Amino acid sequence: MSNKGLSQALKNSLVVIDSSVLLDLYRVTPTARGEMIESLITAKENIWIPHQVALEFHRNRIEAARDQVAFYDETCKSLETAQNQALQQLNEFANRSALDEAEKRALKVPLEDAFRTAIGRVKSHQGVFDLTIGRVLNNDPVLEALAELLDGRVGQPLSESDNEKAHAEAARRKEHRIPPGYKDRAKRTNPHGDYLWWEQALVKAVEVRKPVLIVSNDEKEDWINKRLNFSLGPREELVEEVRRRVDVPLRIVNFATFLEAVKSGTAVSVSRETLSQAKNAGRQGERSSRRIIVSREIVANFEAFVVGAIDSRGQELENAIAERAKVGGDPDLEGVVESNIARHNDAVAMYRDWLAQLREAVETAPSLKGDLALKIESVSLRNTLLQRVLEARQEGGEGR
Repeated sequence: MSNKGLSQALKNSLVVIDSSVLLDLYRVTPTARGEMIESLITAKENIWIPHQVALEFHRNRIEAARDQVAFYDETCKSLETAQNQALQQLNEFANRSALDEAEKRALKVPLEDAFRTAIGRVKSHQGVFDLTIGRVLNNDPVLEALAELLDGRVGQPLSESDNEKAHAEAARRKEHRIPPGYKDRAKRTNPHGDYLWWEQALVKAVEVRKPVLIVSNDEKEDWINKRLNFSLGPREELVEEVRRRVDVPLRIVNFATFLEAVKSGTAVSVSRETLSQAKNAGRQGERSSRRIIVSREIVANFEAFVVGAIDSRGQELENAIAERAKVGGDPDLEGVVESNIARHNDAVAMYRDWLAQLREAVETAPSLKGDLALKIESVSLRNTLLQRVLEARQEGGEGR
């Protein structure tokens, strides 16, 4: 649809907001959040939230806020790790090339300055983000705004008998890959959540007899029809189910598209930066919630590697600390030793964090044909594990 057509649809449809959109309000700056909430208010008269969506929002809002806080910290850690690795390479180059201390400094200072500037700017952006876990627990501005917006607009749960039927139907659809919800079959908790809120939305649509317009950032294949990675609209099976049960059209748009329609059809201001954050937040939420399938062999080998890295880097850290006492008052040598201590200390901290996250993920991971479906929060750990999977595939192994 054009923005004009979508603006009109927002006025005469049952506008169903998914939890992915509500949770993204925790992943943006205060300015963007304000514009997003004002945009939702323009469609308030037609907005309705299935009970299951509200339930999932309350269950996951703390984690969504934590994801954003961790994202800044993880970025800084990754930059610091990259800096230490680069400095280590330069030290090796300097030693093998027999460079004097002045030449070493001439190589290292520009690199250190560049990383210091980048890390400082990331931290300054972190200062703009106003949500901490403490604030979300005690004085949550997102929860307060949504409580006002959605007052009287949240559905009731299904009756006990209808709920049992819905769970049975969700299980049947997963077995036969019938949308929606079958892509969540790896979930240990709430595996039927998507189908439950879909059923609740259809019950409401039968009641109001309006076209259904879903605003969701979930673009998995059990919701969206894709060709060559282009989203072409809702799955045909979903469109047909709404036609059969309610005899109205179905549309699904992501939050950024919703915001663009509000911007073109109302007086609400939606900046380019807010649209960009809406797109990025959606992708971030999808990545953080998506599990990666890894063979048990890769997990075991990787855990052994991390344990070994902690031991070896710990020994290097001890050696560097012992070396500090030997350099006397030479400031140049002291600078080199302190840099080595910091580098080894950061590496040990990172590997220990990886080990804790990996073991927690394994404990809570569902099993799929012998493999593990891991939920990994750390970007660096996630990417490293995916690299191991890729290498296993290239070698012809069962990396998945």
